[in-house]
Amino acid sequence: MSAFRLIKDGRRLWVCHECDAVWFGHAPPKGPAEGTLYQYVEPYGGPGTPADWEQIEAVGE
Repeated sequence: MSAFRLIKDGRRLWVCHECDAVWFGHAPPKGPAEGTLYQYVEPYGGPGTPADWEQIEAVGE
C-alpha cells in the first residue's frame, strides 16, 4: 500500500497495489477501505485516455 494523490483534484489517498482498495487521508489507513480506485478516477475511454493508475501520482508517506 502506498500514498498517492488524485491528479484531478489533489485529494490524498492510499491505494493497495494488489486489489486497488482506496482509503482517503494523510495517515496510513486503519479499518475498511472506502472503495476501489476505479470509483474515484475517470473510466478508461480507450487509446489516448489515461488508465486508472495514470490518474494518480505517488507522494511521500
